[in-house]
Amino acid sequence: MAVYQYRASSMDGKIKKGQVNTASPEQLRELLKQQNLFLISYEEKANDTFGRKLKANELSELCRELASLLNSGVSVVRSFTIISGRDIEPKLKKAYTSITTQIKRGVPLSDAMEMQGRMFPEMLINMLRAGEESGSIAQTFDKMSIHYEKEYRMTGAVKSALTYPIILLVLIVLVMMGLFTFVLPTFFELFEGMEVPKITQIVMSLSTFIRENVIIVALLSVITVMIIGFVAGLYPVKYQLDKLTVKIPKISPLVKIIQTARFGRTLASLYASGINIVDCLALSKNTVSNYYIREQFDDVIKSVRSGNTLSESIKGVDGFDIKLSQTVEVGEETGMLDKMLNSTADSYEYESQAAINKLIAIMQPVMIVILAGLVLVVIGSVMLPIFSMYSNIEGASERGTDIEMQAVITKDISEWEEI
Repeated sequence: MAVYQYRASSMDGKIKKGQVNTASPEQLRELLKQQNLFLISYEEKANDTFGRKLKANELSELCRELASLLNSGVSVVRSFTIISGRDIEPKLKKAYTSITTQIKRGVPLSDAMEMQGRMFPEMLINMLRAGEESGSIAQTFDKMSIHYEKEYRMTGAVKSALTYPIILLVLIVLVMMGLFTFVLPTFFELFEGMEVPKITQIVMSLSTFIRENVIIVALLSVITVMIIGFVAGLYPVKYQLDKLTVKIPKISPLVKIIQTARFGRTLASLYASGINIVDCLALSKNTVSNYYIREQFDDVIKSVRSGNTLSESIKGVDGFDIKLSQTVEVGEETGMLDKMLNSTADSYEYESQAAINKLIAIMQPVMIVILAGLVLVVIGSVMLPIFSMYSNIEGASERGTDIEMQAVITKDISEWEEI
């Protein structure tokens, strides 16, 4: 079944719009005739039955299976029938069955996949269109399986790099909550009635507030995290944060390599499939996760359309590694741009992994220093009054000894006077 949006006319000339689920345009006309309506125009809507985009590893697996089946001489329809017959989730099975139905109706594979809504990325669909024109669908699926496998590995490496600081941040919160709730109150009982330093007063007040309002503090923490996440996801904020990441010393070179690697790999795959360079750039920019870099692509595309070379156009992108434009320039001069792009993409993939490892190496000590600093503040707020107590006791002891000595001396003098 497909989803059709239609415009139809009634017997009295009134225009009616609507949406119908049916198998074909012919059945749509028959259904409207039964309602005394005459079809004027219709449009087949995307059938977003799956409800989400396929992940990179899912795309890689699908492309690999299709490439294997097609290279073995199995037809496209039979290939999707085989895949949909496996033990997969119902929504995914339904989407593959829909693709099979569309292909049987004569719809090209790329269009049938596009009809599934956001399930398949635009890049894969455009690559398939180029493959259909050149008659190399199997080779296209083979290339895309490798492309998405490498994208999955790179994305996984970035997520792994972010996992450690997130876990450490959660650990910091839990440790501090434990100290303020269970450990510190036992010490603060010793300080009742004493004059304590300002930092100890602040920590004591904070500890008391947390113990008496645990639920409120927990809710406020969750709400704060949600607000920060929401604000950080807003486009203007995201843009400024992404711009900041390509300006920070030590961090910016690593971010540039990671973003350049992702862009280079996509551009290499698209260009090698015979897609024109303007469309390659328009599709490749969507794979760049940094909004600040992505916004500069409109100028790059205008520059290429104006007759400038690709190397000249991307040289001015603030956020890409300079080596990319230099390598592209060599490829343009030698007429081997596709090979140079693939070679550069492989090189950047290795460098991006090294960059991710460096990011982890930078984040680890920073987070540990933060944790140690917070614990030191808490320990200091406890130890300062304790040291003060010991000093007072020692001073009192010394004063008591002096008084006793003075009494002995006075007694001796009195006895000598009596003699």
